[in-house]
Amino acid sequence: MLNKAAKLNLVATSLAPICLTLWFVEFSKAWDWQAGLKYLLVAVLLSLLCAVLVRLSGKNLEKLPVKIKAVKTVDKEIVGFLLVYLLPLINQTNNTISFPVLVFISLIFFFIVLNTHAYHFNPLLGFFGYHFYEVIIEGDITYVLITRKNIADCKSITQIVQLTEYMILETNNA
Repeated sequence: MLNKAAKLNLVATSLAPICLTLWFVEFSKAWDWQAGLKYLLVAVLLSLLCAVLVRLSGKNLEKLPVKIKAVKTVDKEIVGFLLVYLLPLINQTNNTISFPVLVFISLIFFFIVLNTHAYHFNPLLGFFGYHFYEVIIEGDITYVLITRKNIADCKSITQIVQLTEYMILETNNA
């Protein structure tokens, strides 16, 4: 499993779409791509961190055999997740973004997601082509599986790494 620092990074990287939205808000005021460049740079860095973290996890964590008994797609969850934390940024009534409010909201989001098991719905993983499935493995334990495959047969996934207590990653696609 990932250590605490890696889990924190996985949660932190899910904030990249917020930074991208903030960049676009600044960009759309002046129609200058350099406006709000700091937000764009943070979004790019968080995206790179997420990609590297998932790739290294698939290569370096202990590979475990798995027998999946049932599969249900949960890709739709990521759309709701994105909307919930991007909607407040859409209706900007003044011309400035309140940095203290942004930090406060981000911290609340960060700690709620970290302390619930919701952080597996990292929108960047969806952007990178990963799909999310709720799977039941032998022993009747339910996990969220992250894979690039469209699963049509439970037997097509045979090896995983365990990222967190309830999140696994298929290793053939990491």
